This record gives sequence, structure tokens and C-alpha cells, in this order.
Amino acid sequence: MRIVAATRVLDEADIIEAFVRHTASFVSHHIFMDNGSNDGTVEILRKLAEEGLGITVFQNKSVHYNELSFNTFLYEQAVKTHSADWVLFVDADEFLDDRKLPAGLRAYLGSLRRFFRDPHCVKIPMVNYEYTRQDDYNEIVVPKRTTHRNAPTQNYKVIASGRIRGKAVAIANGSHDVLIDGTVTNSCVIENDLWLAHFSERHPLQIAAKFLKGWSKVLAAGSDVINSGSSYHYKSPYYALKDRPEDLLRSEWFMTRKNESPDLVHDPMNYKGGDLRYTQQVDRDMQVVRSLIGYMHDLAVQHGKLLDHDPTARRLVDEWSSTHEKII
Repeated sequence: MRIVAATRVLDEADIIEAFVRHTASFVSHHIFMDNGSNDGTVEILRKLAEEGLGITVFQNKSVHYNELSFNTFLYEQAVKTHSADWVLFVDADEFLDDRKLPAGLRAYLGSLRRFFRDPHCVKIPMVNYEYTRQDDYNEIVVPKRTTHRNAPTQNYKVIASGRIRGKAVAIANGSHDVLIDGTVTNSCVIENDLWLAHFSERHPLQIAAKFLKGWSKVLAAGSDVINSGSSYHYKSPYYALKDRPEDLLRSEWFMTRKNESPDLVHDPMNYKGGDLRYTQQVDRDMQVVRSLIGYMHDLAVQHGKLLDHDPTARRLVDEWSSTHEKII
């Protein structure tokens, strides 16, 4: 059985190596779509490939939101190029945790069709792990450093079957659903004993950068995407940072203990990736600056290319630039 992982990644240099090494213990190959990382992520992926890990990396420096298209491309690559029986959709801050499966992931998927008739996907819950002031920041392996979690969420992601024939298959935004001929399939198995340990928030400024880039991509995609509700959770903190940055960046709560709660459970996940070779202790604040300036640069470059390639767009921008509005 061939399990192939599919991952979209953007600026995850502090966690990408641990993620790749851990995921390699479950999959035959790992396909990435880099969306224009500027923090050293691609350089680490290149070193991992040179070391001999089975990874393929594509890049599309999209400055706007186009997730369904990217996800579906990765699915097609996994099935057509790597003959995947199953395609595991997992972000670079999500670590598969199969402790509750008696025989592990591969045996579970291998036995699945004895009980279900050709399911289109398996849905597995995300479990959010939260950094606390008790974390040892000398530990560079994030899942070893951050060991407190919330209860499992009702937010599921898919492991998609690679055996769907004669149908148009697409992977929905967020990798939360499989679409067959444009409709969300209900031929899915929900497996609550297989988790995705989610380490999305690792540092206050890293969170702020995620808010800023996340909603900027939606704005850059235009009104249809804005009105669709995609990535809506980024909107409110984005405008807080834009209009009242002190509300977050001068907040003792946000900068030190945002995620601490008496409900957190100490439950270290079973990290299987071993030691790291290419991840360095870095100035995290400067890494965030590098990431944000890189995104601004890519946005400006793509805007310039649009004007160079589309005379209509240039005329429209020139028209906007010539419009004067009295505001006071």
C-alpha cells in the first residue's frame, strides 16, 4: 500500500524539518506546494531531499487565496505520479498521532475496505496543542517542546482515497472534504482514534504574521473569495493589528499567555522524527519580519507583472491613480 502525503506550506522554517521527518515514518512519499516561503523553509526542504528523504516540492508564489486548486493539484500528483492508494492531506504544523490505533496507520488503512465499501475518504480530528510559559524554548523540536493540548476538536481533515475512478475529484479548502463531481461526498469514515496534533501557534509574533498574511491573501483574491467566508477567522485579528496593533502587541495576555488554560491536558504526542540536522535556533522576531517583508515583496512584484502583461489592468490602475477625492 502506498500512502502519499500532500502539504501546502508557507514560512514554517521552525517546524518543517521535524514535520517532514515525522511524517516520513508513515508515508511512501511526500509532495509539497510551497506558496512562496521567505524564511528558509525551502532551503531546509532542499537539504532533506538531498539527504534522501522521498519528497517532491512544487512552488507557486500565489499572493492570493487559491487553496482548492492547490489541494486538487497535489491529489492528482499523488495519484497519477506516485500511484497513491491513500493521500494524506496535512499542513506543516500538523503531526499524525496514531497512538490510539492498535496496529498503526498502515494496518488500519489496509483493513478498512474489509468493513466499508470503497470509502472516498477517512476524516480525522485536529487536536490543538498550545505553547505555554512552561515550555523549554531550548528544545527546537516543536512537538517535544509543546506538550499541552486541548480536547479534540470537531474540525476534521481528510485522508483521500486514490482509487476513485471515473469521477472528477477535488479537495476542498482546508482539506476538510472530498468533492466528487463538484459535490461533497458522504462516503467517508470518521476515525476519532487517529489524530492530527496541531501546533499552529508557536510564538506571539508568528501568530500575528499568520493573521496578516492569511487575510491579505483573501483580500488579494477579490470579492468572491471575501464573500465566501474563506479564512474568516483571520479577519478580526487582521483589522485589530491594522488599526489598533497595541491591543495585541502591547497586551501582556497576548504576548505571554494567550493559550494557557486550566483545561489544557499534559499529553506529549509520540514524535517519530528523530533528531534534526538543519533547523537552527533563530531570532524568532526577525524571522517574522523576514516572512512579512517577503510576502510584501512578492505581492508588489506580482502587481507589477500584472500591469506589464495586461494593458487593461494598467489603464484601470492609472485611472485609479488619477482620481482625487476630497476627504476632509
